[in-house]
Amino acid sequence: MKISNIITLFCGIILFFTSCKKEFETFPNNPNLAGENGSVPPQYLLRDLLNSVRVGADRPEEPLTDISRLNQFTTGLTFPLYGGSNLYNWQSTGDSYPWIRNIEKLNENATRALGTKNNPYLTLGKFLRVYSYIWLTQRVGDIPTLEAGKGLANPTPKFDSQEDIYLNALNTLDTVNRELATIAADVNAPKLNGDFYFANNLTSWRRAVNAYQLRLLISLSKRADDSPKLQVKERFAKIVNSPTDYPLYRTNADNWNYNFLPVTNRYPTQFLRLYSLETTVSKTILDLLKNNNDPRIFIAATPAPGQITAGKKVDDFEAYNGSDNSRGQGTLFTESQGTRGLYSYVNYIRYLRGPDFIAEPYIMCGYSEMCFNIAEAANRGWLNADAAKYYEDGVRASLLFYGIAQGTKLTISGPTGAVIGEATANVTDFLAKVKYAGNNATGLRQILEQKYVAFWQNSGWEAYYQFRRTGIPKFAEGAGTNAQGKIPSKWLYPVREVVNNPINAKLAIDKQFGGKDDVFALMWLIK
Repeated sequence: MKISNIITLFCGIILFFTSCKKEFETFPNNPNLAGENGSVPPQYLLRDLLNSVRVGADRPEEPLTDISRLNQFTTGLTFPLYGGSNLYNWQSTGDSYPWIRNIEKLNENATRALGTKNNPYLTLGKFLRVYSYIWLTQRVGDIPTLEAGKGLANPTPKFDSQEDIYLNALNTLDTVNRELATIAADVNAPKLNGDFYFANNLTSWRRAVNAYQLRLLISLSKRADDSPKLQVKERFAKIVNSPTDYPLYRTNADNWNYNFLPVTNRYPTQFLRLYSLETTVSKTILDLLKNNNDPRIFIAATPAPGQITAGKKVDDFEAYNGSDNSRGQGTLFTESQGTRGLYSYVNYIRYLRGPDFIAEPYIMCGYSEMCFNIAEAANRGWLNADAAKYYEDGVRASLLFYGIAQGTKLTISGPTGAVIGEATANVTDFLAKVKYAGNNATGLRQILEQKYVAFWQNSGWEAYYQFRRTGIPKFAEGAGTNAQGKIPSKWLYPVREVVNNPINAKLAIDKQFGGKDDVFALMWLIK
């Protein structure tokens, strides 16, 4: 009986697993997953891509995160886990090639679903490809572009020169602008969906693409006279002087903005309220605000506690003191404590106060920057334009973006959120102090300083890139910066590029930097 039962049980087990195997073999695929070769509606791929380029590929490109300290808008105090490190100890960068792979998938699925004629997804894919390559080449120098994104078909793509990367980018942006115009005029063209930046408005995208091209051209200022094939000055003038062919931003309402939502996509600092004493405002930006009686000081910072204890009023510009990013964090922390309270903290009420409050959108590329870029080009003699007007338009646009007009009442908080007073914005006095000095070196410095202030908590690494290109404003450097006491000029190449494409990576490093990938080396863009 025992043997018989064992045999019966054994046969039952075999039968069970055999039937399970059969069931698993015939189990249907999950209908909610497309699989590697499945067809995903292009709007879903586009939405993911648009979000990816906003957050960056390594350090988060969000307000009041690491990028804020390295743009020298803020300074972390003592404990890097909460306040963040001020060190520029840059190693290998992340890379944007995952974006390229997703762009390839977007193109594939959009073509399958809608064909190739006047397909807006394919055109925006071209723009996002340019954005991806520029994002990476600005960080390291020469990179693979023309042969990139082929997967196993070409796992070791050749590196393209930075000059050629910019040439192809500028030509492609021209193509994107023309194609968007054609698609917008074609009533039978496929409709765009999934665009949370401009609600699928192609004309708005044209304005953003053209403003972005002006950003690239002004970033090439060091190459404007020695790279004739780029035609930097000529391209810039053509865009500004041809509003029908190259529509540009008209107001802040046209900005390429990332809008936060109160519940599903909160402002990045809304979970950091308990750590408000870990972050002060940097001396680099605060001195510009204070010295010019700039009312934006009241939206960015709190008065230094020690200054209030000493009897200063909350609307006294002398009550605001910035902390030096180049000094040791322990020293800064000690100086910020107790009755000494030397430094201004980030404005709690605007940036930290609660889960359902949004300070402002995050600008990807905006109207104020565009005005300053045109003013800079006019100052440099690239085109015949009124630099003073564009400069003042840029300043006014930045003020309005932060909700500041003449007579605006601005609530002042202490470091932990208690309301301690009010300030009244005097825009007239401020504009008089920063009146444009003319198309000379002083005027250029004014343009660059005011553009830097307008970058407060937005526009990615543009504040750092401007410092790297022009030295304005002067970023703090010293013992608290890194072991060398100076700010790097680049990131190291991505590890996986060096490991997986070693021959071409070595050739690129040898050609550009004499065989050593060094964070202090100068790439072609900024030599």
